[in-house]
Amino acid sequence: MANKEFYRLAKAYDIAFSDRDYIEECNFLEWIYSTHNKVVNPDNKTFLELACGPANHAREFVKRGWKSIGLDLSEDMIEYAKMKDNAEQTFCTYLVDDMVHFKVDSKVNFITNLMESISHITTNENLIQHLSSVADALVTGGIYLIEGTHPRYFFPDEEANIWEIEKDDIKVKIQFGAPNDDYDTVTQQWHVTTGFKIWEKGVLKDKSVSKSYHRFYLAQEMKLFIQLVDKFDAYWFYGNSLIPPRLLDDSEESDSFVIVLRKK
Repeated sequence: MANKEFYRLAKAYDIAFSDRDYIEECNFLEWIYSTHNKVVNPDNKTFLELACGPANHAREFVKRGWKSIGLDLSEDMIEYAKMKDNAEQTFCTYLVDDMVHFKVDSKVNFITNLMESISHITTNENLIQHLSSVADALVTGGIYLIEGTHPRYFFPDEEANIWEIEKDDIKVKIQFGAPNDDYDTVTQQWHVTTGFKIWEKGVLKDKSVSKSYHRFYLAQEMKLFIQLVDKFDAYWFYGNSLIPPRLLDDSEESDSFVIVLRKK
């Protein structure tokens, strides 16, 4: 599951991904929902963002007239998300829970799992339980969307993924992966080095390095998991987040692994 140390400084995490266009991403998410759902009452718009982090997608959905729930394992992230709610006067409901065994009080129409967070689920048993929990949380005809890693990146390379971004006099340097990180070819689990450094007005304020397990999934094995759970009546694999998106293939235009499932 997710490494809590890496997500401890929630604002730094939020800054690290602040270059994402959440409005355009939510345009795509709504297109997926409107295209594929078979909900009896689609206007009763309820949205659940799993592994929500700062809940930027859930908050944008509230602005579009949805009732949004954000779920995350990190209490720090949920508290930070609530602070952003207060600042923007856009309010979600929150749950501190894991995305494997979670339950919701009322079924929802649309669930997402974005930013490759599915990689935190590292065993067959937990993925099966996760898909079952998602299905139990969806209304009939509801949609589940996963933003995963393109299968071409199934085997980790030996280069660290490091980037820096600055916002409001705060600079954040993030590292995901290191050249000597262990990869178990039997369990398909990658023991990933993750870390961050934070500067405020040029002064180093905090830093952290930790390890966590991740697993990437291939398209064919994902098909088998979906069929094994047997709670979805249709699925689609896309290779990007354009409107309309490209079907998953091995071309340069296909650089993501977007999985869309519809509840039976």
